[in-house]
Amino acid sequence: MDQIAEGAQFLPITLQSLRVDTVTSFDIYLRISERAGADRFVLYRARNILFTERALWNLVEQGIEQLFIHFSEKREYHRYLERNLETVLADDKVSTDDKSELAYTCATGLVEELLENPRSGEHIQRSKKLISNLANYLLTESRAFFSLMAATSFDYYTYTHSVNVAIFGMALSHRLGEFSIQEINTIGSGLILHDIGKSGIDRSILNKKGPLNKNEWVIMKQHPEHGVRLLREVGELKEGVLAIVADHHEKVDGSGYPRGLRGDAIHRYARIAALADIFDALTTARPYKIAEKTFPALQIMRSEMEGGLDQDLFREFVLLLGPKESAEYPNDTKFHR
Repeated sequence: MDQIAEGAQFLPITLQSLRVDTVTSFDIYLRISERAGADRFVLYRARNILFTERALWNLVEQGIEQLFIHFSEKREYHRYLERNLETVLADDKVSTDDKSELAYTCATGLVEELLENPRSGEHIQRSKKLISNLANYLLTESRAFFSLMAATSFDYYTYTHSVNVAIFGMALSHRLGEFSIQEINTIGSGLILHDIGKSGIDRSILNKKGPLNKNEWVIMKQHPEHGVRLLREVGELKEGVLAIVADHHEKVDGSGYPRGLRGDAIHRYARIAALADIFDALTTARPYKIAEKTFPALQIMRSEMEGGLDQDLFREFVLLLGPKESAEYPNDTKFHR
């Protein structure tokens, strides 16, 4: 095994992420801890070599559950996860929490790529396959939603936000019991793409470490229309997807943007998206604000945004997130995690 020079950056991966009889497109390393406290990393398995059942059992027998990849090959690892996600999620030997961690890692990696190159039809199609896998997981595994929720990032990035919103919105859609699996897939595709228009917004605005000023808000509010134009350019014409991208900031009282739509003029999918979008924005940290916990966030949504949200959908969203704590809704607004 070859030693790697000190100072190289490595990322941990789980043994469960490696699938027997697949070829990895990245090098795999083991960490060797030294008495002096410094770690060194040695090459365990070079890229483009079949990962066999014998290799798996050798690691299991040695009690090795964590391996490492070089930081520069993170994207290759994410794509490997993506190619094998369906089999991971169907594997009874992998725990629900491990499945959720791997699915979340895979999803955020894909959306990060998508936002870097939003006009890639290939990336759009990959996102649809990912959503299909996530939707099936949510519908067939009873603990999937809360396990995925635990895996979500509490730090705000556009790509993590997009995945979080997709998870919350698809889980709510499933709970409502009115949508087919095909419709939930459409909803999920719209949710994960809902902020694709932000790819055209200057990074200095997107990454600003404080509230936006008036002029910056004018620019930011253009992202739904940018997103619709972009998706039409790459051939995405499905009404439900475009409705979510166009209208996820609309409010039922007409106070939203960009068109100031009211009530049922806002597509039902977009009203679901609005709830998921606001909830995730409240429960993730920004440089200028701390993350709210689940039920304080719901209390803010009810007390400060009641007129803008679809109240029937909001009630179901509260019940989704905590049936016990929300039993007395709408009379009791003192929600707690």
